[in-house]
Amino acid sequence: MSIKRVMTGLAVAGAALAQSSSSYTDPENGITFQGITDPTHNVTYGFVLPTSQNSTGEFIGEVVAPIAAGCVGVALAGQMVGDLLLVAWPDTSAGKIVSTTRYATGYSSPAVYAGPTITDLNSTTVNATHWKWVYRCENCTTWNGGSLNTNASSAVAWAYSSSAPVDPTSSNTTFHEHDDFGFFGMAWNNASSANYSSYV
Repeated sequence: MSIKRVMTGLAVAGAALAQSSSSYTDPENGITFQGITDPTHNVTYGFVLPTSQNSTGEFIGEVVAPIAAGCVGVALAGQMVGDLLLVAWPDTSAGKIVSTTRYATGYSSPAVYAGPTITDLNSTTVNATHWKWVYRCENCTTWNGGSLNTNASSAVAWAYSSSAPVDPTSSNTTFHEHDDFGFFGMAWNNASSANYSSYV
């Protein structure tokens, strides 16, 4: 990522954070998420938490993207470096979603990050127009040098690429630089649900 892109991102971050999360229910799986739909790329990002965090440090997340989205990622603490990155893309040849957890120490291709456990949930799909990744992320509220404050609001960063990864069939693949990125205000304190156990 170039310095110009970093500075541009910082300049627009304030305006982007004017977009704040709200509650929505996915009609296909019945899960009520806290999240947003990015109006530029029409990608939805959603999260739901258990009512109390325990040793699993978990949440359920959702990404719904048009098929033109070759690769989409989120940075849970709102930055690329030193943050837990969750990245997914469609393997259209197999009709499935491939995902990975990553960690970056600089503005370069992030390395695979061990620790989190990702489980795709049943409503994860790929069709001719869209792909949907619905996942349970365990051991995902703390990471090397950072953590998620589930009792407050904070910035979440997203990244969008129209290009698929180098090897779309492999979760260990490398990525092309993303085409766009942005930020939104995520109300983690409004994302908990008493129905969480039924969702998983």
